[in-house]
Amino acid sequence: MGSDMSVPLLLIGAASLLVWWMAFRVAYAQYQPLIFGAILAVDICITYAWWRAAVYILLTHVLLEGFLINAFASTEMNLLKDAQIGLISLRLATSLIARRAFPVPRASWVVPFGLFSLVYTAEIFNPYLPSIVVGLIGMRVTLLFSLAFVIGYWFFNDRQQVMRFLRFHNWLSFPICAFGIVQYFTGPSLLLRISPGFSRAIYYAFDPNDPASFTYFRTISTFASTSGFAQYLWIAAVLTTALMLVTTRPFDAIVCRVALLVQACALLTTGSRGAFVFLFVAIVMGFALMGHLRRALSGAMILLLLFAASSLVLGSQVVYRFRTLLDFDMVKERNTNLGLGQIEEASKASIAGLGAGRGCSATNRLYPDLVMGSENQLARIRYETGLGGLILFCGAMIVLFVDTARKPRMLLDSRLRTIGCLAATIPLIVILTVPVGLPLDIPPVNFYFWFLIGLLQALLRIQIQEARTSAGLATASAV
Repeated sequence: MGSDMSVPLLLIGAASLLVWWMAFRVAYAQYQPLIFGAILAVDICITYAWWRAAVYILLTHVLLEGFLINAFASTEMNLLKDAQIGLISLRLATSLIARRAFPVPRASWVVPFGLFSLVYTAEIFNPYLPSIVVGLIGMRVTLLFSLAFVIGYWFFNDRQQVMRFLRFHNWLSFPICAFGIVQYFTGPSLLLRISPGFSRAIYYAFDPNDPASFTYFRTISTFASTSGFAQYLWIAAVLTTALMLVTTRPFDAIVCRVALLVQACALLTTGSRGAFVFLFVAIVMGFALMGHLRRALSGAMILLLLFAASSLVLGSQVVYRFRTLLDFDMVKERNTNLGLGQIEEASKASIAGLGAGRGCSATNRLYPDLVMGSENQLARIRYETGLGGLILFCGAMIVLFVDTARKPRMLLDSRLRTIGCLAATIPLIVILTVPVGLPLDIPPVNFYFWFLIGLLQALLRIQIQEARTSAGLATASAV
């Protein structure tokens, strides 16, 4: 992407403000914010010089953020990812607008989601809010990560860039999974030796018939919680499968098979049965979108073998934990309460809503007596934006679901179609779980959801670019 005068002017302005802020931190001997400021200054320079390199840094930070938050117990570390997303988005917007290009790609769901965003933004000024800070936190949780759609769309400029991303993501999964597996065998003592801040992230798997029993430590690896680690693992396994199916390099295929085994083993250490199910659903759904449902059964059998091999290493307590997946009464009872119970309770709130952020778990920790945290995405939106906001949100999600399911079928190239079909399963499954959870609020799902929708949109652009290039070469050779 070419340079323009707005980039150096913005860089100079941002650097001036940052130097002024850092000077005050030095004056008051506040060194932890100073370190954060130094990291941010480097990030600004990288973003405006090599913005695609900054995206790889952002991808890495998304996976390491939880470790930093627990280790340093620092709110500044929690905001660093937000600053990175904002900087990259600003860099893209200034460059594209200077070239008279609109930064937001065209998609059928953009307008309905934009209308919902306007309603949600207006709810910052709702008189029921105890503080405008609650509304700003709500905006961060609900709207900020949608910028990853724009980042993902412009990040992938050709087929080679897509393959580089898949290889980078696959290799990065090795140390993250290995750290989680090590935690399984050492228990929480390893993390507590690093920092006492990890104590708040320690949870154990237990027998549902005997909640007082503890079977094993549910690992967190580099994430803030075991839930984040588990969600990352099923997403990583889907992307690794996509790379394995499309690569032409024999070495890549071997590395992918090893990575899937390591990811399966790490997923069992989290004790997350939901992520286990999502992975199987994603593989079946991906092959169904490709039109190869029979291969889906083979893929599911291979995954079962990988999990069986992993359980031999991890022990019988893991097998006992995951066999409760067949306890349909327990699953029904939990999901019915999350899906219907909380929606029914939320429907009693004001029809105009109680204000942005009022149902976020993040704001609930700040104002436990004034903010009602929710574990249901639809209930949270109803609490905060009222009936009108809920209708707009549901409409945007339905259009987005249809658009995401339709796009992979528009890809004619077999390799791009395979990547698109498997990548599409991730946002599709996330949307399907909105009625019984908060998938769009929880890292790293909130980032991957929007980033991979951007990838899908970019794959269509790449296909068109390649078709035009081929047509141009054919015309030139005919002349």
